[in-house]
Amino acid sequence: MKSRMRRQARLAVLLWLMPSLLALVLAGCGHAGGLTVPWDRPAPPAGITLTDLHDVGDLQAAFDQDAGKPRLIMLVSPT
Repeated sequence: MKSRMRRQARLAVLLWLMPSLLALVLAGCGHAGGLTVPWDRPAPPAGITLTDLHDVGDLQAAFDQDAGKPRLIMLVSPT
């Protein structure tokens, strides 16, 4: 009885796992862009800079410097 249940459980996992793996493989095969590495990317257009801020005062000074202009603040976290 236990061996039959184990076989059914293995079969159920296999029937779920195989189509999932097939979908992942097929999804990865259609990529035409290729791999890009950071040193092969083009340089950003002139005038675009990324500012590294260390505290809130740095953000406030940069924000106040461009009063009257549209600004975008991006907070990026690695977690």
